Amino acid sequence: MRELELEISYHKNQEKILFKSDSRFKVIAKGRRFGLTRGFANYIIEQMLDGVSPILWVDTVYGNIERYVDRYFIPTLKSLPKNLWKYRSNRNDLRIGNSVCDFRSADNPENIEGFGYALIVINEAGIVLKNRNLWTETILPMILDYKAKVLIGGTPKGKTVKRTKERHLFYELFERKSKDWESFNYSSYDNPLLDPKEIDELVKEISPALRDQEIYGKFIEAENAGIIKHDWWRYYEDENKLYEQRVLKKVQSWDTAFKKNQENDYSVCTTWLVGVNAYYLLDVWKGRVEFPELKKKVVELYELHKVNEILIEDKASGQSLLQELQRNTRLPIKPIKVEQDKIARVHAVTPLIESGRIILPQNKYWLKSFTDECKEFPNGEFDDVVDSMSQFLLNEKGKPTGDYKSIKHLPRTGISRKYKKYRGVK
Repeated sequence: MRELELEISYHKNQEKILFKSDSRFKVIAKGRRFGLTRGFANYIIEQMLDGVSPILWVDTVYGNIERYVDRYFIPTLKSLPKNLWKYRSNRNDLRIGNSVCDFRSADNPENIEGFGYALIVINEAGIVLKNRNLWTETILPMILDYKAKVLIGGTPKGKTVKRTKERHLFYELFERKSKDWESFNYSSYDNPLLDPKEIDELVKEISPALRDQEIYGKFIEAENAGIIKHDWWRYYEDENKLYEQRVLKKVQSWDTAFKKNQENDYSVCTTWLVGVNAYYLLDVWKGRVEFPELKKKVVELYELHKVNEILIEDKASGQSLLQELQRNTRLPIKPIKVEQDKIARVHAVTPLIESGRIILPQNKYWLKSFTDECKEFPNGEFDDVVDSMSQFLLNEKGKPTGDYKSIKHLPRTGISRKYKKYRGVK
C-alpha cells in the first residue's frame, strides 16, 4: 500500500461554507461567478476519498452536469491513478475507490427516487427548487437512511415562483431558522479570484432590477415593480442632425397580431437608427388590423423609412407574416427566434437604456404613450411596444457598437491549498 497526495484548493469563503460550519443543512445564496459549483465539486472528491458514500448531485439538466464534470471534476481526478476512479457518462455516476456519486437532473425527478444518500448536493437551487415536490417527495425521504448532510446553493430566482405564485422553496429554506440549518449569502465580489473592476463591468450589463439578485445573491421581487425607469430616457430634437454623424443602419422591429377586436393586442412597428454606441427611435406605428392590412403596412413602412433590416418574430402570428413576405416580396426580412419570456428579454436590455444609449425624439405625438407603456411594464394593460423595442435591442446587443468583455481571473495567490492524502493504491 502506498500513500499519494491530491492538490485541491478553495478560496476563503468556500472554506467557511464547507469546513467551518458543522450544520447538517447549509443553504447558500450567492451572486454569479462566486465559485460555488467548483467548491462543491472539490468537496465531493474529498468526501469520496474519505469513504463517504453514496452521494447525490442534483442539477438542472444533464447537459449542465456533463459540463460540470468535464470542467470541475475531471481535471482534478486526472491527478489520481486511473484505476482508482471512473466516470460513466451513460449512467451519470462517478466512482472513486468504493465510493459512488450519482448525478441526476431535476427535470427527470423519477430517475432520482429510490435510494438513500449520505451527502446530497443541490446545485442551481434557484432553478431546481422551483419544483417544491422534488424536495418534499424525493429529496427528504432520501436523507433518512444515512442522516444525510445537505448542501443547497445557487443564485436566487425571486421570493416567489412566477408560474405558481407560491413562495419559492429556495427562499423558504434560506430563511429557515431552526436547529441544524445555516444560511450563507455571498456576492460576486466575495470570490477573490475575480477582478473587482471586471465585476463592475458585469454590473453594467445586468438589469438594475436584477443586480441585487445576480451580483449580490439577494432574494428579490423584481417583477412587482416597473423594470424600466422613466428618468433613464435621453432625447434628441432634430432627426435631420442624426444623419450628420456616422449611421450604421436603420432597422424596423415588428410585434404582430392579426385581429381587429378591441380586446386584442396591437401590432407594433418601431423604426430605429443605429449610430455609434447609441440607438435612436425614429418612429412608432401601432394599430389593430387584419392580416391583409398588416402585410400592406409592413411594405408601406419599409418604403417610408428605407430600412436595412425588418425584424419579425418567428413564432405564432409572426410566422405567417414571415412566410408571406419572404415568398412575395424582396423586403430585407430577418426572422427572430425567441428563447426567453417577455420579462427576461426586457431585463436583458435595460442596461442599454439605463446607460443612456437609447435616445427618443422629443416632439413626436406617440412619445408619451411609448414611455408610459415602458414605465408600466410588466403590469400595464399592453406590452406590444415594449416587445418590439426589446426584440430590436436584443438583436443589436453585443454587436460592434459596444459590447462586454468576459471576466478576467486573478492569479490564484492567497488561495488555500489542501493536499488530500489517501491510501489504498498498490
